[in-house]
Amino acid sequence: MGWGGIDTRRGVRVAFECVVIVRKKDTSLVFKTQTENISTGGVCVILERGLLKNTPVEIELSLPDDPVPVICEGKIAWSIRRGEYSKRKSLQFDTGIEFNEITDEDKGRLKRIIEELLEY
Repeated sequence: MGWGGIDTRRGVRVAFECVVIVRKKDTSLVFKTQTENISTGGVCVILERGLLKNTPVEIELSLPDDPVPVICEGKIAWSIRRGEYSKRKSLQFDTGIEFNEITDEDKGRLKRIIEELLEY
């Protein structure tokens, strides 16, 4: 069964894989994973643990355009446990993260990458 919610995205998302580190703010909880898709407003990742909506996180994205990662803050927009089709994998959650504090320069980097991917 597909997603039955309302799509409230403000930007175009593209399928894009890059290494991302997600840290739950003010805790020692850290996830190293890959992006599923990305936009200038947020990112979707797969985490081994569900986080509550609005949980503040710190994000570090390693983009291919520069060895310096994008480091910003965000919050969990949604978290959904992966379905039965993923039984062979450990418990995982598709997780949407909205960027809260990201520099204009880093947002520009994301925009350029997204525009390049949309050309293909």
